[in-house]
Amino acid sequence: MSQNTNQEKNTVSYTDFNNPAGQTTIQGIRGVAGSENVYIAGSLLSENNLVQGLIYEGTLKANGKGKWHVVNFPSTPASTVVNTSCYGPNNGPNGTVQIVGSYKISASAGKAPSGNLGFYYEGSVDGSGTWVQVSPNGGNTNNVFVHSVMGDLAVGNYDVENDKNGYAFLYNILNKECTEFKVPNSLTTTLYGIWHNGGDSYTMAGGYTSPELGKISQAFLVDYNSKTKETSNLKSFSYKNETALSIITHFEGITVSKDNGYNMPSDWITLNGEKNGASFVSVNRNSDRSFGEANWTDIDFPDSSVTSANTVYRNNILGIYVVENNSDSKTVSSFVAKVSIEKKVVM
Repeated sequence: MSQNTNQEKNTVSYTDFNNPAGQTTIQGIRGVAGSENVYIAGSLLSENNLVQGLIYEGTLKANGKGKWHVVNFPSTPASTVVNTSCYGPNNGPNGTVQIVGSYKISASAGKAPSGNLGFYYEGSVDGSGTWVQVSPNGGNTNNVFVHSVMGDLAVGNYDVENDKNGYAFLYNILNKECTEFKVPNSLTTTLYGIWHNGGDSYTMAGGYTSPELGKISQAFLVDYNSKTKETSNLKSFSYKNETALSIITHFEGITVSKDNGYNMPSDWITLNGEKNGASFVSVNRNSDRSFGEANWTDIDFPDSSVTSANTVYRNNILGIYVVENNSDSKTVSSFVAKVSIEKKVVM
């Protein structure tokens, strides 16, 4: 006697999503509280190769036709800001927006730190609010990138001069303190996404390398208690759940899903660097609150040579894709990929 079973097959639809003013790189997204709109953070490359910060407010259905704002870390008489890149947006108090990211200072402004500096912003979407420099490791850094913010915490990474190891940190936006974070026994750790579950509970996403796996880099999820600063339920992930298939797997962000779990954007490189790509990843909780196995849906923008998954909102992946032109030039564009789950009954 045969039995009917349900099977799920994920399908993906793609849409361009760019600021009409120039090359757009989308790097973060969050739903606007009490609205169907979203905040999207990113960067704009102008004709003179100047990188400026972007914040978008509108719907995903508008194909980028909401309102875009150019926002830049403010220069001072002592330091000229030459580059601003916005990563994670979030809902701030009293209808404000929070943004984190990085910026650069011109070397001609005196003894400027090398590389990127991190920032936290809170205020109106026009950039007229309060900008704060984020300085982990006592300011002894070569590059700082603040990737995501939610609740009272932001997460990011930094490097140190002449040190190839990557370091991760949490930034408390209330007391402006940085806390170091490291996956146990890891060589490098990155934190790209944070989700506030409520109260003192957070879930974070990123990647790490370890002595045991050599060049293999894995993604991870971990729970974090902001009061005790303790972690729990750490779980590693590799592309398609098979470590041998990938040398790099990384979660680029995190959002909550409807099914007692989380959705993540992931970038990966297969063994020997034969193929690189992007995926939509969903992970549910087990009954004991640990993380279950990952479900993978590949994201591949049609007719592109490279697709990168940079951020996630509900079942939407946002990122960039690259098209190789006949003139040996490349076109970089941003996109939204909507992942739909189709259930089929098999007899």
